[in-house]
Amino acid sequence: MDEFTDIYFKKYCDLLYKRTGIFVRENKKETFKLKIEKSMRKLNIYNHDEYLQYLQKYDCKEHFQQFINDMTTNTTEFFREKQHFDFIENNIQFIMKNNPRIARKNEIRIWSAASSSGQEAVSLAILLKECLDNRINIKILATDIDSEILSKAVKGIYSHSECKDIPQELLYKYFDKVSNGFSIKGEIRSMIQYRHFNLMQDYNFKKGFDIIFCRNVMIYFSNPIQERLINKFYNNIVQGGLLFIGHSESLVSKSHKYQYIGPAIYMK
Repeated sequence: MDEFTDIYFKKYCDLLYKRTGIFVRENKKETFKLKIEKSMRKLNIYNHDEYLQYLQKYDCKEHFQQFINDMTTNTTEFFREKQHFDFIENNIQFIMKNNPRIARKNEIRIWSAASSSGQEAVSLAILLKECLDNRINIKILATDIDSEILSKAVKGIYSHSECKDIPQELLYKYFDKVSNGFSIKGEIRSMIQYRHFNLMQDYNFKKGFDIIFCRNVMIYFSNPIQERLINKFYNNIVQGGLLFIGHSESLVSKSHKYQYIGPAIYMK
């Protein structure tokens, strides 16, 4: 393997930033280097110029997609940052009052914008199934830029350790026990649509979302990209709809029109 110089570090960072908005900080250089070298070894490539050329072949998108899959961080769990799920459960009438579209249309539309292996989307489906009248259809769009992690989400099978934070009564109500863990029941699967999606691409959904979860994602973006992203979300949230971000993230110092509701919770 040839030397991972500062010049190569910058070239890889610029390429990743241009295509995905992901900003790699200097203090992550060593981790980034190890991920790149692991990706290169998979392909039996040991020269950085050759690998960069390989990644930039626009007619071979799968090359770059594998690079994204290798570079992204997938940390998730069921009911992660539980305060957000508690807020929805304890304020469901507040949500319905500020967003009368839900009762009028008998549906609630949610976007899990960085769904990873699906635990966030499944947690939302279970929570809303418990909170809402059965007449209200729960529709969840779960997206991620990592195609491999989405494949795991689509399967809907989780190990015993992955399910440790699910209350027992909910686990046995909404999951089937299988040989290697637990599988989501059909009624929950049917609420979730998984889609491969790059948040940096242009999008304008025909129907707005009542709730958008985009948590612990913006920490990987630069401040200008973060601001652009939250305002793209604003344009795709219905009036009275909510945006949830990670507790380690903030909209302070960013230009936006949201109303602050609570820690890491904002309303249009």
